[in-house]
Amino acid sequence: MKHGLVILLALILLLGAFGLSEGADDSAALKEKYEQSAAFFAAQTLCRVGSDELSMWACDVAVKRPSDAWSLITKFDGGWFSSVRSSSFLDMRSENWVRKDDTHFDCDVYGTNRIVFSIENKTVDFPFGFHLCFEQADTRKDVWKIYDFNNLPVQSELEKAEALSLTDKGIRFEAVTGKSFRGYMMIINDPSRLFVGTIDTFGSSRGGMRVNELAEKYKALAVINGGAFEDSSSGSKNGSRPAGLVVEGGVTKSYNAPNNTGCNVVMGFDQENKLHVGKYTNDQLASLKLRDAVAFHTALVIDGQKTAISTKHFTYSARTAIGQDAEGRVLLFVAQGRAPDCLGASFFDLQDVMLSYGAVNAGNLDGGHSTAMYFNGQSVYSAYPLDVSRRMPATFMVKPE
Repeated sequence: MKHGLVILLALILLLGAFGLSEGADDSAALKEKYEQSAAFFAAQTLCRVGSDELSMWACDVAVKRPSDAWSLITKFDGGWFSSVRSSSFLDMRSENWVRKDDTHFDCDVYGTNRIVFSIENKTVDFPFGFHLCFEQADTRKDVWKIYDFNNLPVQSELEKAEALSLTDKGIRFEAVTGKSFRGYMMIINDPSRLFVGTIDTFGSSRGGMRVNELAEKYKALAVINGGAFEDSSSGSKNGSRPAGLVVEGGVTKSYNAPNNTGCNVVMGFDQENKLHVGKYTNDQLASLKLRDAVAFHTALVIDGQKTAISTKHFTYSARTAIGQDAEGRVLLFVAQGRAPDCLGASFFDLQDVMLSYGAVNAGNLDGGHSTAMYFNGQSVYSAYPLDVSRRMPATFMVKPE
């Protein structure tokens, strides 16, 4: 998906022949006139972008026609998204109508997008929320367009974040939204609780482990996916071989970074529980004396500043990021993606989210279809629709208090 596609969509979403009558400056009049003809239509259109363009943001590859897209997504997740049989919108409602002036108004729209997939005739509900900003496209005609919009957290996500938070044990969850994504931020006060957990043997024919299995193995309170690992594009191989540096408890268990350019950004904690993010020489790595680390690509924030990222990485997908603020708190973030109404986040989105939480250093973990967050015995989010997560060789974990 090219840079600015979401904005482009908003700019071309013309809603014609719905003029704003003079003096209609209260929310009731706006709602009566525009709720179904403009606001509901706009929200439905934005949701359909997700279901119609799945693999445009499911893979960091170019697709030229819809048949290519469906072919890729079918291979990528085992067929769960191979065909959308039907889609309907339920419980549509709007709130917070605000008339700014004669040519601008805002509102919030909520609802549920019910998708019926042909695989096992499966029905899945995707709650959604949007803040929509309208302006008159042509002052000579009654034509309106969306000039800006943003995802809103849905009630179930707000309730989930509140229920998951263990503030008395130093962990807080927050629901986070952006232009094309919704997600969760886990904030851990004590950085010494972060560590890397691994499977018993890398490259084993028994395969990698899912996040719930790794949580059980280490009796961990929380698990998120870690660094790069070798697997097929479909995610159907066993996921037992890391593709970059892995350090667990001060022991280097895998070491082909920084020489492996595909995963040469190291994200790891030293003996003082400080998170380091960046590309390092072998000598620099030795001097850091990392206790727990993994590697992937794309540093997001270093010393409180955004890193330079090529616009070719402005693709939307499920993402995972790790960061640390000036007080030492660890920031674990997962952005949902690959679902109707929730395309996913770009690396630029990750930078903005991490900086908004005060990150001094932050890096991009191996997200996409590997994105997973598991906490206190339950899956918070998984981008892998067939199970709690893909099989993987190494993850970041959080110790119980």
